[in-house]
Amino acid sequence: MPRPTLPSLLLVEDTGRLADSIAQGLQEEGFEVEVATSGRAAIERIGGDLDGLILDLGLPDIDGTEVLQRTRDQGLSLPILVLTARDAVSSRVDALERGADDYLVKPFAFAELLARIRALLRRAAAPRWAPLSFAGVDLPQGSADALVDGRAVALSPRERALLELFLRRRGETLGRREILKEAFGYEFDPGTNIVDVHVAHLRRKLAGGSAKLEAVRGAGYRLRAVAEQ
Repeated sequence: MPRPTLPSLLLVEDTGRLADSIAQGLQEEGFEVEVATSGRAAIERIGGDLDGLILDLGLPDIDGTEVLQRTRDQGLSLPILVLTARDAVSSRVDALERGADDYLVKPFAFAELLARIRALLRRAAAPRWAPLSFAGVDLPQGSADALVDGRAVALSPRERALLELFLRRRGETLGRREILKEAFGYEFDPGTNIVDVHVAHLRRKLAGGSAKLEAVRGAGYRLRAVAEQ
């Protein structure tokens, strides 16, 4: 009987002791883990065969934000968790704007890192239900792309989770707290504008189509057909 395939992660961390500790912990939890200690090594390794990326920003050669940007510029939609000592809100927002799916500040509890990685991989997995459709927007099963009036649009795991939520509850106004829980898996507010950043990304990708993701002042966001008033 063939052995089950383990989720494959690339850990980009230049502090040897920390990298070894994280890698060992994740391997004990059932992950395959490769370690890259520089930004260039990470860029050379990143590809479609990886299930996820854990990325430090303070790398010795190039900044981790460049690794993040290049990964998304290649059209790769693998989940990316930024793991860094940079705790400024501006750093978090910049990483999210460049395509990070989550952001965890050092020092951290390994249990939280593990929970966030598992949550990202669950949301990135192909859904088991029928495609979701509304006003020209289709979310096909097993695809990393959405179709917007027939046009393929690449989605990050976070964007896909958001779009799925809005499609299932189209026409409803969803508040930030509800979005954090239902799409991102947070039972708490992480203290950033993570919802607004990812919604803004998704709004841009839906722009020009027959469906609109709009802000409802003081309440949240909703998905509606452009023809609706």
